[in-house]
Amino acid sequence: MAEKIQGIVLKSNDRKEKDVNILLFSLEKGKIWATLRGVKSPKAKMKIAQNMFSYGNFIIEEGKGGFVVTNYESIENFHELAEDIDKYFEAAAVLELVEKIDFSSAGERAQAFVLTLKTLKNICFSNIARLYCLDKFLIELFKITGSGLYTDKCSACGNKDFDNLYINYAVGELVCVACKNETAQMLSRTVYMALKILDSTDFERLQTVKLAQDSELELLKILCKNFEALFSVKVKMMGIL
Repeated sequence: MAEKIQGIVLKSNDRKEKDVNILLFSLEKGKIWATLRGVKSPKAKMKIAQNMFSYGNFIIEEGKGGFVVTNYESIENFHELAEDIDKYFEAAAVLELVEKIDFSSAGERAQAFVLTLKTLKNICFSNIARLYCLDKFLIELFKITGSGLYTDKCSACGNKDFDNLYINYAVGELVCVACKNETAQMLSRTVYMALKILDSTDFERLQTVKLAQDSELELLKILCKNFEALFSVKVKMMGIL
């Protein structure tokens, strides 16, 4: 039975001489593998659907070998990312992070789907400083998955009178010096301010933000380490880390 789903292509690989498997992050079914048959032929109608970042409506049918895409209606392919290598790597990192997570509910998945699209659109079409969108994506993703980082108080004791905050990788929280343990890492003042500013700034206003030099990369390293600890995975961040 045919089913229509809205999805983003996270990655693809060759299956047969003219077939391609794609990993879709879909609003309706989460992450699924599906086959595009004959798309490597020169005149294939769904050729664009095999590309990473392709976003649109997919008609899928389930057969003996898994899902097969029978039709595709493109909404956005983000082809401009290929023209800017920094934007490409940043957007690819977003998809890598999505691929690593098994969302616990349909509501959580839907929020992550909307966040992913919003992030890709801002990376691709907005003049936002490099890595700001990726940092913001991780900050918001932690909130969606129930591990938001409070920037104005210690997550353990609630103390708002602190000189420094530490990130406790064991639980994915920011804590004060009195509540830190051996897994905690102190945030420098510049990294803390970068986190606080990005946390409180909507995507639509990121173009107005200017962080201290290199703080966005240092923050990204900390956020990625926290991501790896929370979800027990490793991230590559090709072209970035």
